[in-house]
Amino acid sequence: MGRLGTREADINLAVAARAAAVLRGEGVDVILTRTKDASVSLRTRVSRANNADAAAFVSVHCNSAESEAAHGTEVYHYPRSEAGQKLASAIHRPLVRATGLADRGVKSAGFYVLRHTRMPAALIELAFISNQNEEALLKDEGFQSKAARAITEGITRYLANST
Repeated sequence: MGRLGTREADINLAVAARAAAVLRGEGVDVILTRTKDASVSLRTRVSRANNADAAAFVSVHCNSAESEAAHGTEVYHYPRSEAGQKLASAIHRPLVRATGLADRGVKSAGFYVLRHTRMPAALIELAFISNQNEEALLKDEGFQSKAARAITEGITRYLANST
């Protein structure tokens, strides 16, 4: 929860839904692990992706830190996944360009959804919900749309280059 009362789940779902709509418009088959404000376990998310034999898994989040000064955008991949690194990089470049936020880089981590998916996976940290300036951006529908279009650009670029 942001200092202004913004719920991360609301932002994540809004951006993911916008990105899914754009991708579907481009003919990409998209499966969302949730389509409404309902808790879905990490295990279930991974299971749905693996059972669908998806080409890529993308998880959208808002970052948070104890310090309100923390800011910027970063995208994660699993450490031993070269394809995951390519997916994360493909998403990261247009996302930083579109949002204008500080570039915190492409990083590796052992997050559950990155570690257990069988396909290349990326976990996006759009901005810091704990930073009031970035929280205000995250709540803005125009910002959400820019982020979704950038994520879509990265996913489509990755898919085009991975076949």
